[in-house]
Amino acid sequence: MLVVCVEKFSDKIGNVRPSRMLFADGAAAMVVGVAADGDGPDFDYLQTYASGPASEVNSIIWPNPEFDNNITVFGPQVKALAGRYLAQMIEEIGALPDPDGKAGSVLDSIDLIVPHQANMTMVTQLAERAGLSAERLYFNIQKVGNASSASIPLAIHDAVRDGVITEPLRIFAPGFGAGAVAGYAVMRLDPAVVAVQAPTAAAAGQPDHAPPGPTASAPASDEMQQAFG
Repeated sequence: MLVVCVEKFSDKIGNVRPSRMLFADGAAAMVVGVAADGDGPDFDYLQTYASGPASEVNSIIWPNPEFDNNITVFGPQVKALAGRYLAQMIEEIGALPDPDGKAGSVLDSIDLIVPHQANMTMVTQLAERAGLSAERLYFNIQKVGNASSASIPLAIHDAVRDGVITEPLRIFAPGFGAGAVAGYAVMRLDPAVVAVQAPTAAAAGQPDHAPPGPTASAPASDEMQQAFG
């Protein structure tokens, strides 16, 4: 099964500053197949949710006629839904048994948390409130922005490329967003299955004599680094 995650926000952001600083275009894809006979699954747990008060359901609006039909984000309501869902997820995986039978729970067995890249400060604060230290979280939003549905696959790719993931480990990937929906996956990831794309020489400021291939994104602006760092 081919899963493709693509978002295009550049034509929806306009000049609404709170939104313009958040979103980015992005794309990622993965192939999911049936485990070979005798092999265990890579996905331990999958869960989804969809509920919430109207203020959270309508916390991200596009098109918004009050802002020239551009996308608008209501931060306090987004933070409320993210906090509600993260607390629920942590409670759930804290009560689920470790599939390997080595740790007290699934939560205790997790090596790395790769959350939806919505807002680094907000997610870190909410995670710490739920008992998860910042050292267990991986972010790349300060470099690529919030690419919505593509953000977790892109972050996993970058964690492998940056040497954060160097051996098979268990990842907790929580996501949440517009419509007051959310979900998470607890999965084992072998970095060998990630097709890493290194920055091209041109992106690094060097002459590019390599054959044509995927174009790397330009370095993040100082403004984005400050917003998400």
